Amino acid sequence: MRTMRIVCWLLVIATACPVVSFGSESAASDARRKYSTNSTPPVDVKPLNSPATLAFNRQWEPKEQAFSFLAPPDWTLEGGMFHVDPAQTGGSTNSLDGKCDLTLKKDAEGTVFFRWLPTWSYADMSRNPQFSYTAAMFPPGSQYQGMTVRPMPGVNQFLQELFMQVHPQSTDTRLVEFTPMPELGEVFRKMYKSLDESMQAMGFPPFGYDGGGILVEYAEGQHRYRETLSTCLVDMRASGAMWSNQYTLAMRAPDNETLTWKPVFDIIRQSMKLNPEWFARASQAGAERARLAQDTMRYIQNIDREIYAHRAKTNAEIRHESYLWLNAQNEFVNPFNGQTEQDTAQFKYRWTTEQGDMIYTDRADFNPNTTRPYSDRTWKLTPVRER
Repeated sequence: MRTMRIVCWLLVIATACPVVSFGSESAASDARRKYSTNSTPPVDVKPLNSPATLAFNRQWEPKEQAFSFLAPPDWTLEGGMFHVDPAQTGGSTNSLDGKCDLTLKKDAEGTVFFRWLPTWSYADMSRNPQFSYTAAMFPPGSQYQGMTVRPMPGVNQFLQELFMQVHPQSTDTRLVEFTPMPELGEVFRKMYKSLDESMQAMGFPPFGYDGGGILVEYAEGQHRYRETLSTCLVDMRASGAMWSNQYTLAMRAPDNETLTWKPVFDIIRQSMKLNPEWFARASQAGAERARLAQDTMRYIQNIDREIYAHRAKTNAEIRHESYLWLNAQNEFVNPFNGQTEQDTAQFKYRWTTEQGDMIYTDRADFNPNTTRPYSDRTWKLTPVRER
C-alpha cells in the first residue's frame, strides 16, 4: 500500500498527463459562447502577442529537492514538500508519505501562476459493509485514522469545491466547462493494477477512477481570470473505506492573456524530473525503487503521444476547449546526454545547457552563447529526433 502511494505521488509531478485547456481568446471575451462537441482538434497557432523567445531555468523543489522543473527566471516559488503530523490528525494515513503544495508565480499577486496541489486521502465508509456500524460514529468532518471523513463527490463537484477553497474572495464566478478525462483515470488504473487485483482476489469490487477538469472564469482583486483545475479521484471505498485526489493541478492567467501564457504552462508541466535520490530516501527501499520510479516516469512521458494516437485513430469527439496534450509536440535529442525528450513544438529552435536550462525561440539569428545574460553558460541546440 505504501509503495503504491509513493508511486502514484509521482504522477503529481509527472510530465505529460492531461489538463484542461484555457481555450481561445475569443472564448475568454465571450462569456456566453456555446461550445461545440463535434469540432475537430484545432491547429495550434501562437497568438500575435506571444513572445518570440522564452527562457527557462531548471529549478529544484525548494524544501527537499524532490524534483526539478523549468520555470521563467523571474518567477517566484511558494511552498513545496511538507509532512503531516499524525498527532494532529488522529492517525497516520495522510502522514505516510510527503505531500507537495508548490506554486510558481509571475508576480507577488499571482496574476499568472502554476500550482501543484497536494494529494489527500479521505474516509468514506458508505461502500464498505465492515464499517456499517462504525460509520455512525464518524460523521462528515470528523477524523478517522488521520483522514477527514468526507462523502466522495464526483470529480466535477470536487473541483468546484476545491476552487472555492483556494479562492474564497472570488466574485462573479462562472463554470465555463467541465471536461471528463477518462484517459487520466486509465493512467491510475494501470498504476494501481497490482493492488487493485489483490483486493479483487479478496472479494472486493475493483477500484474506481474519475478523472476530469474544469475551466472557470472569475474576478479577484482588480482582474478577471481564467483558471483550470484538474484531478483524478481514486475510489477505494468498498475495500478500504477511503478515496483520494491524485494529480491535482491549477493554472490561471488574466482572461485576455490565456493563449499568451499557455506555452509557458505547457513547458513547466512537461519539464518535471524526479530526483531518484530523494525517492530512494522517501521509499526507504534504495536503488530498486529508484529504478522503478524512473521507469514510471518514462511510462508517463509517453501518455500524451499514446492518447493522441488513440483519439486520432478512433476519431473521438474533441471540443475546442479540450486537452493540452493535443498541442503540437515533438521529440528532441539532448546534445549533452543523448536522451530523447518530449517537449512543445511551438517554437522553431530549442536551446539547452548541461544543467537543463532551456530557451525556446523562433529567431534564427538568436544565439544565447553570444547574448547576455545567457552567455555565462554553454548552450547547444537540441535537434528533433530523426525518424
